[in-house]
Amino acid sequence: MSKLAVLGVLIVAHLSSGGAHSGHTYNTAEVERVEHSWEEAEGYEECEEFLIDPDTQHFDENSLNELGNRAEQDHFRKHPKPKPIEEICGKYQCPMYQKVESSGCGFEERIILRANWTTTKVDLESPNGYREAYFRLHGYRSGAKNDRGESMDMAVPVIKKWWLDEDFNVLGATMSFYIPAAFQSDPPASTDDLVRVEEWDEAVTYTRAFGGNREDPEHLKQFDLLKTALAKENLTPYPYMRMTAGFTRPGYGRQRREVILVDNDSM
Repeated sequence: MSKLAVLGVLIVAHLSSGGAHSGHTYNTAEVERVEHSWEEAEGYEECEEFLIDPDTQHFDENSLNELGNRAEQDHFRKHPKPKPIEEICGKYQCPMYQKVESSGCGFEERIILRANWTTTKVDLESPNGYREAYFRLHGYRSGAKNDRGESMDMAVPVIKKWWLDEDFNVLGATMSFYIPAAFQSDPPASTDDLVRVEEWDEAVTYTRAFGGNREDPEHLKQFDLLKTALAKENLTPYPYMRMTAGFTRPGYGRQRREVILVDNDSM
């Protein structure tokens, strides 16, 4: 497998404390609906300096424990709180990963386990390139475009990857779906030449989570904050690939998106 494909392994999945998520689908009634703190929702402790209002340089120490959207004075928590991974992976299948305990702030470190994914390139010249990529992958998952006609359960997240040159200009992009557990050991072949089945090797990844369904300057700023948080811990991500993971259907309830960088040694 190429090193670029290995990078693709940065994905988001759920792991309960002490072990990897099994990949099974659970009854949503089993997931208790409770209000979570920001740390529980994001999956890590935020760095204090990221909560300082850049205009006033004011930090409200009480905001760390506030719930919902009440922390509007904090410039980065004015948007919806992300939906916790535990709730999402109680309803949908998620890839398996192991959470790495860290003394750092502002990110979560994960070991993403080896797994099969379906991937297609995104036509960045097309105004509907991402939508077209999504429906190609959906064709495989629905059974219309795999050699067994097998329909697969919904799995999350949807992964987008952007490859960058040395000046950090985008060279290309791909979109990927996780193949559900029932098909992991022997996935059907794609009958669409633009969709391929890939085995992604284990890799170390670093993530930040946020609510909403955005790919705007605020979303891009998350990558900068992630790199800043990693630098504080002397961790070096691979600089020429960026990833996002979307866990929830746009416009339906509370959202969760993650920005992801892969550890340089996993390349």
